Amino acid sequence: MASLTVSGAGSGLDINSIVSQLVEAERAPQANRLASKEARIQAQLSAFGTLKSSLEAFQSSLTKLQNIDTYNQRSSSLPSDSPFSVSVDDTAAAGSYEVSVEQLATRNKIASAPYADAQTSVGTGTLSITVNGESFSVDVESGSDSLEAIRAAINDAEDNVGVSASIVNDENGAQLVLTSDNSGVENAIAVSVTTDLADTGDLSQLSYDPNAGSNPMIEKVAALDSIIEVDGFTQTSSDLTVAGMIEGVTFNLSEARPGEKINVDVSLDTNAVKRAVEGFVKAYNNLNTTLNDLTAYDPEANTAGLLQGDSTTREIATRLRSEIGLNVGSISGDINSLAQIGITTGDNSLLEIDSDELSDVISSNFSAIQNLFANDDGYANRLDNTLERYTQGGGILDVRTEGLSGQIERINDQREALDRRIASVEERYFKQFTALDSLLGQLTSTGDFLNQQLANLPGSVRKES
Repeated sequence: MASLTVSGAGSGLDINSIVSQLVEAERAPQANRLASKEARIQAQLSAFGTLKSSLEAFQSSLTKLQNIDTYNQRSSSLPSDSPFSVSVDDTAAAGSYEVSVEQLATRNKIASAPYADAQTSVGTGTLSITVNGESFSVDVESGSDSLEAIRAAINDAEDNVGVSASIVNDENGAQLVLTSDNSGVENAIAVSVTTDLADTGDLSQLSYDPNAGSNPMIEKVAALDSIIEVDGFTQTSSDLTVAGMIEGVTFNLSEARPGEKINVDVSLDTNAVKRAVEGFVKAYNNLNTTLNDLTAYDPEANTAGLLQGDSTTREIATRLRSEIGLNVGSISGDINSLAQIGITTGDNSLLEIDSDELSDVISSNFSAIQNLFANDDGYANRLDNTLERYTQGGGILDVRTEGLSGQIERINDQREALDRRIASVEERYFKQFTALDSLLGQLTSTGDFLNQQLANLPGSVRKES
């Protein structure tokens, strides 16, 4: 709001100060009322945001208990020093297995005879390298026929089918080494050579036939498959992973220990279900604590929670506690309530869990846990359906917060109207006090003139008068 500035030119009145105080006296009560109202609404908006966040966190805990896959998860157990690890999915059959890792897959590695150094010319012609039935060729020309040039040509070939070339220097000299990119028998390397008629060297020294009795190049590491035995059955793999031998079970090999049998147990992952139930209890208690805090009243401090008396919040709390107390009607067995698996209601409507009793039920009657939570009228589905009308987009809580946001917008409109009215009042006050100041100035001038005239009268006249 723009402010006018006027100095008392006639009487010496401090017009700015007078008008400022009058305007502030008129503006402050209404501005304070709007600020106080906005603060209350903002606090309610924050409270509803906290409530919705807690509701969504609780719904998230229900998702695992609604999902049938949670109850079908498998776990495996094996010694900590096992030469392999195991991963299982929900198709794995529960059981115990004796497993031994007889051999690990390796990458084929072949090396040339030693040369004086990496710059030594080998010869010209064409190298044809084959891996797993696929081949690519490298032309070796005069001036580019050194070991290091051949190494670069192999590695840079765009159609390279899976071979890496390197140079190793030992006490005998420099040797070209070819290594298969992938392990397994099927990835063994073969090299055939076509030499140029004008070849002054002997490029054929880089040839290798894995089926021949002898070769110019020497095999340093044989191409091997992994071999694993499970309960006397054998399976091979070109890499360190063996999958499909037991449905749903994958072995990840790290060490070969021929003849050493390792016991592997595959079972239902009951711990995953127990963690999901415990997460449900924790999230429910967090939600109830939030509800209690938002609706509590402290008679000693005479303070109330931000949503104390709010009908929506009270309705949510009532419906939640009602659903928790109901049994699951679709279950015909002995277990159809939370209390029967060790979950009871304690102080402030918070749930208490008997971990031992829950573990006993999971061990002895695992399907009952699934029915209790994941049935159509199970706790997880019922509670989720109950909360959805509040938390969904455009739901009850969104409608409430939109209404409060609308009130904030109206308060802003009222502030703008107040600013316009106060500006008008300020302008009117300035005009009034400026006119008053001018009048007082005129009266002062008139009084001064009269006093001057009286002072100029003859002395006798002044005496008689």
